[in-house]
Amino acid sequence: MDQKPFKVIIVGGSIAGLSLALMLERNGIDFVILEAYPSIAPQVGASFAVLPNGFRILDQLGCYETVLETAQYPVDKFHFRDSQGKSFWTFDNFNEASLRRHGYPIAFLDRRMVIEILYEKIQDKSKVITSQRVESIENGSLSATVTTTTGKTYTGNMVIGADGIHSKVRQEMWKAAKKIDPTWIGPKEESALPATYACIFGISKGVEGIEKGTLSSVFNENFSYLIASGPSDLTYWFLVRNMGTTYYGADIPRFTKEEETEFAKEHFNDQVTPTLKYSALYETKIASVYSTLPEYVYKKWHFQRTMTIGDASHKFEPLTGQGGNNAMETAASLTNHLVAALKNCQSGTLSSAEITKIFESVQKEREDRAWGLIRACHNRQRLECMETPVLKFMAKHVVSHYPKSLVLGKWIDTYSPAVSLNMLPLPHRPREIAYFDERFRTPTSRGAASIMLYAVYFFLAWLGHRQLSTALRANGTMGFVRQALQSQSVLLPEGVETPLRQVYTGIGPVDLFLRIIVTIFLPTVANFSAPEQPLQVLYFLAFMLPIIAILTVEGFRPRNKWTLLAIPSIWAFLYQLRGIGMIAPLCFASSTYISSHISYFTPSTRTLPESTARAILPALVLGFIVPTIMLFFPLADALNTRQVFIALWQPAPIYVVVLTQIFSRVIKSIGWGTPAQADTTAAEGESNRDIAHLQTLYAVAGGVAACFHVALLLTWATSGTDFITKAFIPSDAFAQVATLADGVFVFFQNDFLLAAAATLLWCLASVWDLYRLGVSNVSWQVGLAGLILGSVAIGPGATAAAVWYWREEVMSRTYFLRHGPVSSSTKSV
Repeated sequence: MDQKPFKVIIVGGSIAGLSLALMLERNGIDFVILEAYPSIAPQVGASFAVLPNGFRILDQLGCYETVLETAQYPVDKFHFRDSQGKSFWTFDNFNEASLRRHGYPIAFLDRRMVIEILYEKIQDKSKVITSQRVESIENGSLSATVTTTTGKTYTGNMVIGADGIHSKVRQEMWKAAKKIDPTWIGPKEESALPATYACIFGISKGVEGIEKGTLSSVFNENFSYLIASGPSDLTYWFLVRNMGTTYYGADIPRFTKEEETEFAKEHFNDQVTPTLKYSALYETKIASVYSTLPEYVYKKWHFQRTMTIGDASHKFEPLTGQGGNNAMETAASLTNHLVAALKNCQSGTLSSAEITKIFESVQKEREDRAWGLIRACHNRQRLECMETPVLKFMAKHVVSHYPKSLVLGKWIDTYSPAVSLNMLPLPHRPREIAYFDERFRTPTSRGAASIMLYAVYFFLAWLGHRQLSTALRANGTMGFVRQALQSQSVLLPEGVETPLRQVYTGIGPVDLFLRIIVTIFLPTVANFSAPEQPLQVLYFLAFMLPIIAILTVEGFRPRNKWTLLAIPSIWAFLYQLRGIGMIAPLCFASSTYISSHISYFTPSTRTLPESTARAILPALVLGFIVPTIMLFFPLADALNTRQVFIALWQPAPIYVVVLTQIFSRVIKSIGWGTPAQADTTAAEGESNRDIAHLQTLYAVAGGVAACFHVALLLTWATSGTDFITKAFIPSDAFAQVATLADGVFVFFQNDFLLAAAATLLWCLASVWDLYRLGVSNVSWQVGLAGLILGSVAIGPGATAAAVWYWREEVMSRTYFLRHGPVSSSTKSV
């Protein structure tokens, strides 16, 4: 943008201050940095972990390659270690996972190195002035003036305090607020800053036994270590201890160098690896600092024309490395809002009210995220210090069993909501998971709507129990079944007594169960109580085809492992036993619950091994379609043989799952499918090979269901509305039925309607999930209209298949741009 008469005074040449200066310079906004120290990058003994959320901003500022080259060794292996230094949980290929999922690595280097890189990127270095410690700040109606201890004054339109936890800018801001608006700063805010932990930060040189590219957390009771390899022969380390109490405000202690040495010597014999003691780190240190670790987000970050950013507004503990990275995020947020405001103003300057609005917008955007990350860091520190019996038990017996998917899911929560500069182009880095600001919209939770969603699911399940199980007994249908079992024959609609087959497997309880099932189903497939019943039964079975296909696919998805969706055979058994109208709502409610979090929609966890994707369609044909055809196939000795086919048909959905497993192994053994990717590490380019096979599956299953729907529509056209009404709209389910066939007909009518309603609700929830997560632009309103139109045009079963066909492609997208998504199947990223 063009140079405008607007100037920002930045207090503090920290990472927050320098990154903000560089952002302003890129946008043609004037600034000056006032740094209290004589040099811009003093060695203070601190390291800096650059995380993907910080790297993305540095990439926009042109610093990424330099930082990465300086760091030399990105983290490639992460260990949790016990008090003897032994690794009990390891994340190998850490760097590959970080790059693939979020586009950037995690790297450690000196804090001063990052500051130097930022400083070198600033074009006009005359605007960075050292040895200028702030004495006072005066806010005026049109400007603010900063006076330093050297007597110099600097005037600008706003003052930004990037001067750390003991911020002079914050003190001046509070002083001004007390004079003008005593209610602005809460009376307890000055003493609210808490510190529970203290830490020795150290940089050592020439330590042997620390593998390059490693990061280790060492668990101990009431203290812990974080050890990271650095560039060249540097090692960064943190010895953190719980101080035994939480100090606040002015009571927070400060430590001398003697106290640091005394504390360090107490831990010299601690094993930080099986071959390395802490003494080796401390005795080779080239810099160290012993300090408390305040953790807090201040309630007010601004007043009039003054604002604080970085540690001055939100102070992190160092364990997760988010302090500096979030300082850059807040600087980016401030730049975004300031640039937008300047573009919209005519005079080139901003009023106090307009500046206050900018500051309010920044704090609103950043406050909750900062608090969430600070609390997460605090909880992890408590775990690594094993501060309670429960945490000690978890550390010793639970953490070692953490699935990597849990960690990867936490990465999404940590990195994806990050702020970037919305006026600078996003660098073209391959990444599987889009950051929130790269999506169609910022992801949101389901909120209170989820309660309504589950309420409808459970209402349908209750209604299924009422209309199916309870009504079956109340209307006399089960009485006919008992009568048939006692007489060992079933009365078909034309009045013919048909003997019931007594033996199927030779196992008494199993044969009894099968006789009950055959008694119920025989009138449905052997003869019919009404001319509408054949079409209703065939339509229902065709509707089931896509549902079985979808549930089988979901059962084999990596992301559904260890969830209720991973057992489609159990669901199949239940809905064949109790009716899908009752069980489907419970199954779909489980799916909706499992898919509530954004991490569920990670593209690689969507992916099936290609061999499995190939196997499902033939398994569906042989496991469900063929047995279903045999139910109606004309045979000699039809009634006796048909009873066998009815018994064999009952586990048909389970056959599909079993055959999928068998066919998948065969396909893999002969080299027709790509191998499954371990855990969630499907490689870019291989992760979507299953899509064509799955979409063929949905097209075939949906096409069959659609054909029966067309047949239904043609029948409606030729036979009139009454035919359709009689076929699909049940009479009173509790009214006494005249025959067993009548009772079964009413049962299937209710079963189908409830299953169709639950399926469409599930589809609607799926469409909405992709919209609320910013993956799709199809809103729930558009989705609802599409589901209604689809149900009328091609039927609910085919509509469900169509939704999953579309959903598969949407979920496979691995990168998004602010102007819209790019599918990895169409563009290499």
